[in-house]
Amino acid sequence: MKASLARAARQVDLVVVEGVMGLFDGTDLPSVDGTPAQPSLGSTAQVAQLTGLPVVLVMDCAHLSQSAAAVALGYRSLDPDVHVVGIILNHLKSAAHEAFVREAMAAIGVEVLGVIPHGGLPTRDSRHLGLLTAEEAPTSTREWITALGSAIRTHLELERIISLAERIDIDVADTGEAATVAGHPIIAYSKGPAASFIYPENLELLREAGGDTVGFDPRYDSIPAEAGLIWLHGGYPENYREEIASNQPLLDTLRKSVAMQRPLVAECGGHLLLGDRLEDSQMAGILPFNSTISPRLTLGYRNARSTTSTSLLLSDRRTIPAHEFHYATSTPQGDGIDLQTARARWRAGYASCSLLSSYLHWHLGADPGLAFALVSAASSTGYSCE
Repeated sequence: MKASLARAARQVDLVVVEGVMGLFDGTDLPSVDGTPAQPSLGSTAQVAQLTGLPVVLVMDCAHLSQSAAAVALGYRSLDPDVHVVGIILNHLKSAAHEAFVREAMAAIGVEVLGVIPHGGLPTRDSRHLGLLTAEEAPTSTREWITALGSAIRTHLELERIISLAERIDIDVADTGEAATVAGHPIIAYSKGPAASFIYPENLELLREAGGDTVGFDPRYDSIPAEAGLIWLHGGYPENYREEIASNQPLLDTLRKSVAMQRPLVAECGGHLLLGDRLEDSQMAGILPFNSTISPRLTLGYRNARSTTSTSLLLSDRRTIPAHEFHYATSTPQGDGIDLQTARARWRAGYASCSLLSSYLHWHLGADPGLAFALVSAASSTGYSCE
């Protein structure tokens, strides 16, 4: 965690860590070492605890007035190690509504750092799995960002918020500097609207481990022949399945790569490219499954462990936390990865010494040796399953 923060803080003046869901909402995932689950594991509160960062709450006050103070007081007092420095009031419906809430916050000593009226922020088109991406709508994105910036300057006390930021001294060792692989092996990764779900830090970690990263768009690009490892990212392949199905050079390269045991990681949407069909479009046909898009969302953290001892990324039966977020379903779902939450255990996906394909999203920061292992697998000296 601190290594990620240190990496993000390079050459910048201010780091903003965006929370998700409620402040204390986390997962009940057991620790990878088998110890019981921790309360609020992976929550914004735990991130604040581990990093020492102050917290600014954003509270939906649409249906609250004085009672908002009770909610704020609960957030501030539940865990004394989480330093809540102020609050932004959202969805205020009138000047009188704002006055009621401000007075209630003043009574408990919680500083109000901004007030956003109901409808005070520009909206953004969204769909399943999130917002319309900037790459797909560059003009409207620029307009939205400009309007959003203007609204934020109007409604928030930005100078005060910045003044509440605390200096965090992070040891250089926290950047997780590790040995590098010689020869700059090439990792080819999918990108673009069909494959936009990318952790940028993963690419940075691969480069720090000695790899060169080269992107390609699965809709129309070929995979670089010199790539020692291929990483197929998630995204919206279902929206571009006809273009992908028509990109025979891409599909042929994927088939040949798997046949010759060139290392390949496919996650979520990238996983769908390796099956027989995605809806009504023919994919690579490397793995024996068909995929469709369903109305049911699959979401959550899992502990992942290969069912074999020689799996790419999950070698030596190591356990790695991962994340699922998709509407697609595949039949059959495979049985190469052992998945576990606090309440369930099952198998899914495909794993071998040179292939790891599933709905799981991987973050290489979960284990200090993962990036080095992948770059080593991509090395020009050749990868062997022996």
